[in-house]
Amino acid sequence: MPFRPDEIVLHHDVQASFEAWESLASRRRQPAQAVWKSLQACIARLREDAQWGEVIRRESIPPYFHEHYGVGNFYCIDLAAYHRCFYTIANRSVILLDLVDHPTYDKWFPGRRRK
Repeated sequence: MPFRPDEIVLHHDVQASFEAWESLASRRRQPAQAVWKSLQACIARLREDAQWGEVIRRESIPPYFHEHYGVGNFYCIDLAAYHRCFYTIANRSVILLDLVDHPTYDKWFPGRRRK
């Protein structure tokens, strides 16, 4: 049985970043529009199963997320245009932590290839 979260929220540290993506998408800017559309589809899927994303093993979590958010569980979802969204689950909530492009992803996860 899938885990359905009570809520999906943005961490306050990334609120401005997500609002910027939404603004660019609303002005039909690419790749923002494609990324935002794929993010909305993924959020809908997360409402049905919060553990749907790719699990990142504890030892592979980038130090940035340990230092800034103190995460113990960490998930990644693939978005359009080689972008990624990272999230964690706390209590019964999904907390969106970051939306990054592929160069940032490559820096945090060296050695992984584009799918």
